[in-house]
Amino acid sequence: MRRAAGVRQWHFYALVTAIGAVTVVLSFVATQRVVRDILARERQTVQFYAEMLRIFADPTLETDPFLFVLLDHVVPTISFPIVVTDPQDEPLYPYGQNTLNVELDTAWSAETQRRYLRRLVAEMRQEFPPISVTDQKGVELARIYYSTSRLVRWVRWIPYVQALLVIGLLVMGWIALRFGRQAEESRLWVAMAKEAAHQLGTPLSSVLGWLELLRQQPEMQQDILHELARDVARLQSVVQRFSQIGAQPRLTPQPIAPIVEEVVHYLQRRLPQSKHIEIELELDRQAQAAVNRELLAWAVENVLKNAIEAIERAPGRIQLRLSSCGDTVQLEITDNGRGIPARLRRRIFEPGFTTKRRGWGLGLSLARRIVESYHGGALLLKESIPGQGSTFVLELPRARSPHMESPRDDRREGFPELSR
Repeated sequence: MRRAAGVRQWHFYALVTAIGAVTVVLSFVATQRVVRDILARERQTVQFYAEMLRIFADPTLETDPFLFVLLDHVVPTISFPIVVTDPQDEPLYPYGQNTLNVELDTAWSAETQRRYLRRLVAEMRQEFPPISVTDQKGVELARIYYSTSRLVRWVRWIPYVQALLVIGLLVMGWIALRFGRQAEESRLWVAMAKEAAHQLGTPLSSVLGWLELLRQQPEMQQDILHELARDVARLQSVVQRFSQIGAQPRLTPQPIAPIVEEVVHYLQRRLPQSKHIEIELELDRQAQAAVNRELLAWAVENVLKNAIEAIERAPGRIQLRLSSCGDTVQLEITDNGRGIPARLRRRIFEPGFTTKRRGWGLGLSLARRIVESYHGGALLLKESIPGQGSTFVLELPRARSPHMESPRDDRREGFPELSR
């Protein structure tokens, strides 16, 4: 049960990881497309700027005043560095008039500015090829070097930032999942300890009571010894139950009806008198399955206890119907208790989950583990109507062989039936 829940959690985690990876890839592809579009527009801007310089540099062409207006509107939109050089890549002087968006310290000497611009041009040459400014005869007059804008550099970082965010979220999710599993295991251990204390406490209290009665009324020795034997056997049964949790129990083909009857008989003597609970049995005595008698009895007992606790008013009624259906044996347990709200139905089998004030949230969880993990069956909530009751279904694989060996008790010789 817990393993299946863990697998579902890891499947969800893998799904989130895949979605995150796809998101990062799509973001990277989209970002690259945006960067290409921005670079293309920036190059077109530089080409326009080069054309303006060509027109201004050609004395044979009459300069339209509108070009100055247009240039005044275009130049402020250029947000990336531009350096104009001669055909030999030497920055043109005056440097302040032949550069855009280049920070030149006015305290520098002309030679220092030249050396700085030459280094900058060398870097720009590695990034983009220059755009030539030519006259009408094709003679190269100047070259325009430029580099990427700050916008492009920021946009290029977007997918990497997203990747880091996704990785961070996945790491936090993994940590939360890990600590969540540890917390679940912690709750399970605490619940198991409380269940063990409860299982052992009832017969131990009874033993102490019988010993006190024996001290006060020694003439009742035989009757008290008989009851003590039952309680000690109950303690042995509890120990045997817990000893088989975590190990692979031995399964023996046998009828299921006697196991159900034993559990019902044990619980009937401990029903709360105020609820006037009547337990109805409809058992198919031919229904057989390979089971571990002690563990299956424990699972049925836990489901029945849950039904008893769910009944809040008299008269209470619990119906048990055992039948064979195809390749399975089904035990339906129906009560007329308070029912389970829809919002809680998915959590009732979680270890540690309970709606009772003094509950430990282990009964149904342990019952499902016994049925599913150790018997290959299923324990399901078939129906629940708030205020009317619930129906649980316990399914077991039906014994395959039609000529089964005689049902053999798993218990030790002389071990009473569930030790009332």
